[in-house]
Formats: sequence, C-alpha cells, structure tokens
Amino acid sequence: MIKTDRLILKDHSINNLAKLHKWFNDEEISYYDDEDFFTHQDLEETQQYLENRLLQCGFNAKKNILHIAIHTHNNTLIGYCMIAFIDRYNNKCKIGLTIGEKSEWGKGYGKEVVKALIEYCFLNLRLNRISAEIFSINKASIHLFENLGFNREGIIRQSVIKDNKYIDEYVYGLLRDEWETNKDFLKSD
Repeated sequence: MIKTDRLILKDHSINNLAKLHKWFNDEEISYYDDEDFFTHQDLEETQQYLENRLLQCGFNAKKNILHIAIHTHNNTLIGYCMIAFIDRYNNKCKIGLTIGEKSEWGKGYGKEVVKALIEYCFLNLRLNRISAEIFSINKASIHLFENLGFNREGIIRQSVIKDNKYIDEYVYGLLRDEWETNKDFLKSD
C-alpha cells in the first residue's frame, strides 16, 4: 500500500468490479488508455480480468507487474495504475495510470499518483529506470510526465489507429539519478 496526501494506492478488491466495468466500457477513457479498437466488455469479462489481478498482481506478489487501485482517503475508488514489465535484472519498469472517475479529472490526482509510483519504484523496488508510453493525442499525460521530469526518448511511429488514422506513441523515461537530482523540486507544488 502507498499513501499520499489525498490518496491510497492499494491492491484491487472484488468491490472494484462495478466501477472498473463502467470505466472499461467508457469510450472516452478507452480512447486514451487502450491500443485496441473500442469494444464493450461484458461483466463476466471484467470480473475475470479483476480476479486474475487479485490472484497475480498485488503488492505482495513476486510477479513482474503490479495492478493497483487508486482510492481517496474516504475509500472512494477513482482509478487504477500499474507498474509493469518489472525487470529486476536490468532494474527497470513501465508505469501507467487512469483516473476513471471523470468528476475527479483536473484535480491533480494523476500527478500525485505518478509521483508516488516514481518514489515506490526507485526507493522500494530499487529500480534505475522508469518508462511510460503515451499516445501523441494524450496531451494531458504528455504534460504530466514532462512536468515530472520524464524525457521524451523516442517515437513509435504510427503505432495505433485512432479515428481511422495512424497516430504515434511517445516513449518517455526517467532515470534514478535524474530523479535524485530533481526530487526536492518535484516534491514542491
């Protein structure tokens, strides 16, 4: 579990099923969050997805991926995030997040989550590199990651189709020494 000023990042529970199902079936959320063409998911598919995450991907799991639920301090689920492709030999991973509760967009929760994930990756997992891949159309995520010290390292050209046209995906990276040099700056808001 990770606690921030306003949030608790913790393992998923079966109680998250209804909200996850709603978010997975929201076309706007999927537009920025998914590489596949949007298709509605039935409740059983969402339940199977969640049950797999409960079995394999919690904070105590020794797997190469952590699926994490984002709650406010009053225990309201507002989104989810992940630390994935954890490579303990090369000390690197990828991160991603979704604030699914649209009424909570624009309140700085994304920044709070990414800062917490960065700290967890570098201090708890003792990694050296964190990366993220962001669709070129996702201006909010690009702004967020760049403001938190991530460098655009490359472009995966014409990676996915959105609105019947190919779009690029940007690759971002943050190294431990870059974070250590700037972490006091990043802690201030």
